[in-house]
Amino acid sequence: MGITSTKKHTQCTKRTNIAFLKVHKTGSTTMSNILHRFALRYNLNVVLPNTNGTRHFWVLGLLDNDTHKKTIPVARGKEYNILAVDTFYNTRIYEQLIPNDPFFLAILREPVERYISFLFYDNRIDTKMKRKMKTDPYIFRNYTGKAFSVLEDFSFPVQNLSLVRYTERMDNEFDMIMVTEYFDQWLILLKRKLCWTFQDIIYITRNTNLKNTGYAISPADRQNIINLLKNDSIFYEHFKSKLFKELSKLGADFIEELHKFKLILKLVKDYCTFVKKGDKSLVISKSPWNQRFIVDPHECHIMQLTEFPLVQILQNRQRKLCSK
Repeated sequence: MGITSTKKHTQCTKRTNIAFLKVHKTGSTTMSNILHRFALRYNLNVVLPNTNGTRHFWVLGLLDNDTHKKTIPVARGKEYNILAVDTFYNTRIYEQLIPNDPFFLAILREPVERYISFLFYDNRIDTKMKRKMKTDPYIFRNYTGKAFSVLEDFSFPVQNLSLVRYTERMDNEFDMIMVTEYFDQWLILLKRKLCWTFQDIIYITRNTNLKNTGYAISPADRQNIINLLKNDSIFYEHFKSKLFKELSKLGADFIEELHKFKLILKLVKDYCTFVKKGDKSLVISKSPWNQRFIVDPHECHIMQLTEFPLVQILQNRQRKLCSK
């Protein structure tokens, strides 16, 4: 299914059908940017809400038998290739939307950091806690707030199934569940499994929560939140452990490829931070893990877009494609 390394000259076929569960506050916006740019690069069809500037126009949300009526259609005889907008997981509808052997992909993040990021992002840090933060950064001391579980995005049926069984089911249904803390390692694994290139997986981090600063958390505070998010912690640790087991089987070639990728990311970030329209393209030289490729100012622009304008660009493009 994948490729070990460019060094070994293994032949494989690039996979283009991806169903991505965009889990909230896990780095999923950065991953969806990678997938949506991939769709633009290879002229693929993207699942997109058929809305136009309305509130939450980028969200499909809950999926049901009428979901196809809520999406921008594809041209006659074509199928969707990429799903990377906000949804709640639904195996059956995912397979209906991306019918041709889709690669099921999701992403997780360490539960405490994800939860705190969610609280700040969604303005659920109350006024009392914000006032306290000015004099005492340990605002989560003895915290008793509501836990917002990552499993909601996975549509975990709390009343009907044990977490162990559901974790096993997700492990079987998803081809890959990434872990944010090891994002680059996962991207190299994804590159190999999908027969992609470095050009396909370069990125600049998107949607970083700059409001999520000024607090501190003690070991006791952290354990308290872990206890509130017990199911999330079990779920996360399963897939983090799976990564470690997979990495332990890989040799020095993987580490060398990862190092090369990180160097390329630094070059791309520096170039895109200061590039202006009309500037020369950045040339990434050939290496044992990649062919020569370029990054131009337009690619930088798309790479740095937030979710909302990028979805609008894709919606306009998809409407033109389906009208042909």
